[in-house]
Amino acid sequence: MRYCRGCGDFVKLDLFSKGPTRQFACRKHMNLYGGVKKAKKKQLANPETKRRTEQWRRCYQDGKKLRHAPPSMCQIAIEKEIQKVDSKSTGNYAVMPVDIKIATSPLNVTVVTLEQRVHLMKLVDAGDLDTYRRVLAAIQSSYA
Repeated sequence: MRYCRGCGDFVKLDLFSKGPTRQFACRKHMNLYGGVKKAKKKQLANPETKRRTEQWRRCYQDGKKLRHAPPSMCQIAIEKEIQKVDSKSTGNYAVMPVDIKIATSPLNVTVVTLEQRVHLMKLVDAGDLDTYRRVLAAIQSSYA
């Protein structure tokens, strides 16, 4: 048995995370007392990590809107695609699927600016897929 701050009582050791350090919050209360929020905040204080996380989150939200499975691209793969266009890592670029019927993967993405992404998502919302393809083709040809 070990005392949990969140429960205010002694609970079984099975309810605590396994690890070398002693913790005073069970798994249920780990977010409140275990430092998970502090660790996440500290991790996102790094600008590179924050940029990568935001880029992946955008990709995930777009896929959710398009009814795709979660992207098969990790943060580093998305970063590599964007680095092909944005060598300074400004964070002003995002990846968009070329064919919106197919899930986001390294073979089905192109890099667009954030303003272009907003415009393209409005076209998807309106159901104007022909214009989406034409605009995306123009963007791709400008990078080539």
